[in-house]
Amino acid sequence: MTWKAYDFKSQSAGPIGEVIDRIVYKCGFCKGIGFIDFQRKIKCTVCSGQGTVKISPIAVVCAYCNGKGRSFLNRSLACSICKGKGVVAIDSRAIEICRSCRGKGKEKGNGLPCLTCRGKGVVTKEPKEEPNEENNLQENGG
Repeated sequence: MTWKAYDFKSQSAGPIGEVIDRIVYKCGFCKGIGFIDFQRKIKCTVCSGQGTVKISPIAVVCAYCNGKGRSFLNRSLACSICKGKGVVAIDSRAIEICRSCRGKGKEKGNGLPCLTCRGKGVVTKEPKEEPNEENNLQENGG
């Protein structure tokens, strides 16, 4: 029998900047409970009280809100990047940490979402063009 550790304090979907392959995630805004306020029995507006949200299979944890789903300026509002879900869909598995914000998802100094990565904290890797022998021969006239 193997034991797996789970971080109950952070309760995040995974580390920031790593690709996640699941479709269903725990709602970041209500932390998977389904309610925002138990005493008033207010359902979570992000997950409609279900406690889970669906995202396309290739996703990363939202760097702008650290997967919490809440705006860091006003905790009663959903994150503007992930819309309160805590995870953000990405286009490709080939990603790298954003160099502009260093994976934080925020512009330096003002706290607005990074314009390069759009608050995700990651960008798609640019394919490196390797020199091809045929192209070199054609360029050199050979």
